[in-house]
Amino acid sequence: MLKKLGNQKIYKEVTLFSIGDIMNGEPINKILIPVDGSETSQKAVEYASWVASKTGAKIVMLHVVDADKQKLTYEGMDRFTPEWKDKIKGTDDIKRYSPFFEEQLNCMLEDPICRRGNNVLKEMTKFAEKHGIKAKTLLKLGRVVDTIIQTAEDEKCDHIIMGTKGLTGIKSLLMGHVANDVVKYSPYRVTIVR
Repeated sequence: MLKKLGNQKIYKEVTLFSIGDIMNGEPINKILIPVDGSETSQKAVEYASWVASKTGAKIVMLHVVDADKQKLTYEGMDRFTPEWKDKIKGTDDIKRYSPFFEEQLNCMLEDPICRRGNNVLKEMTKFAEKHGIKAKTLLKLGRVVDTIIQTAEDEKCDHIIMGTKGLTGIKSLLMGHVANDVVKYSPYRVTIVR
């Protein structure tokens, strides 16, 4: 992945575009990297690690177990929350259901999907360590886009660096739906790597 040009290492194979220019003068203190084990996810980790090595930023890697694929819908969870009869539709669903998701994830830790998520985090951490970067790792259960954005807020990240497409990405798409929605809804700077 790294190519040498004189004394300077450059990324030749990593193509990126940035929403919120990295070099706009604002410091990068903490970077969130959503990972799923895909090739673009690996490239995002390598690029974010390089950025962190240049800026001194900390890295948080996140793997999200998709609640929708686990058949855990918000509507189905309402009966497990104390105020379910008084549900008010709003944009704070992720905060409302976080305790439920955390409890469910604790019950699922030995489930193959959670073991795979932990293996993805371990594998992706190796790429960061190649650059001398130690990453905090998080495994969460939730709706993927909501969980990525909420984790960026909870962890006080000021930048999200992620791959264009995950393991289910369709090659003909420029950007997968998760990356597209994170760019669309995130209040933080987002860099997409392909």
